Amino acid sequence: MQTHESLNEPRESQDLEAMAERLDHSANFQVLRKVTPITAFNSGNPPGLHKVCIIDTETTGLDTAECEIIELGYQVVEFDSQGLFYKVLLAKNFLQEPKGIISEDVTRVTGITLEDVKGHQIPWAEVENDLADVQLCVAHNAGFDRPILERFNPLFIDKVWGCSVHQIDWASLANVSIKSQEYLAWKVGGFFYDAHRALDDVQALTLLLQQNISESQQTAFHFLLTTVRKQKVFIKATRAPFELKDELKKRQYRWNPSEKVWQKMLDADLQEAELAWLIENNTPNPTLIKLKATDTFSVRAE
Repeated sequence: MQTHESLNEPRESQDLEAMAERLDHSANFQVLRKVTPITAFNSGNPPGLHKVCIIDTETTGLDTAECEIIELGYQVVEFDSQGLFYKVLLAKNFLQEPKGIISEDVTRVTGITLEDVKGHQIPWAEVENDLADVQLCVAHNAGFDRPILERFNPLFIDKVWGCSVHQIDWASLANVSIKSQEYLAWKVGGFFYDAHRALDDVQALTLLLQQNISESQQTAFHFLLTTVRKQKVFIKATRAPFELKDELKKRQYRWNPSEKVWQKMLDADLQEAELAWLIENNTPNPTLIKLKATDTFSVRAE
């Protein structure tokens, strides 16, 4: 039997939505809506659809060579060559008990305690089956998630990876300079979500990637695909002068402490201009490495 409160829920929801609509049309307010799981973004079943795995990990730390996975979330989505999503084929979340501790800092960020994950193990055989025919994985900071996942399962070694942080020019395409996922969700998508839980992050990223951006009003995923399809190279500013370090940082080079060199990945069609800049700035012998599509954001690209 329905209670008086449950009978009022649809009416209350309609009232809230009406208020939100009124606020949305005011220049003095901005309404953020909470993400709810979406099972299909576009209807139909056009030929030539592909599969992408949107994926996220929660871990015991930030050192990709040492930290352990404590939560894995992913969903597999159909997409077309223009970057439109169709059906969400599956969405899963798994907890994992680590061998070590879960620090108070990690619990403060994720809400996950050692008690939450006690006795849980990621069923890797199930993950392998789910992602067997997926060629592309996308994470918000693939340079973090990919090396960790490759340590735990070789399944991820032969996948092509995309990164929604580094492979979408949010500043020029959406006029947003801060690349945190929560901030982009707000500024680009107008929504919020329970951040730092794996599947919640995945579902929010999936929605973010379907937002239309730029004057052409193409999806963010369209621009990510365009970048993923380009040949990549890895440039090491070998023997760059010390006084160039600030300029290298501005050009998004990272310091590799093991080799003591500044390095970065970029599209191959930009390499000539980058090499010319290095030579002009007293770095005459930079190292250039062509990357395979499956090496992007992997430790093999370091």
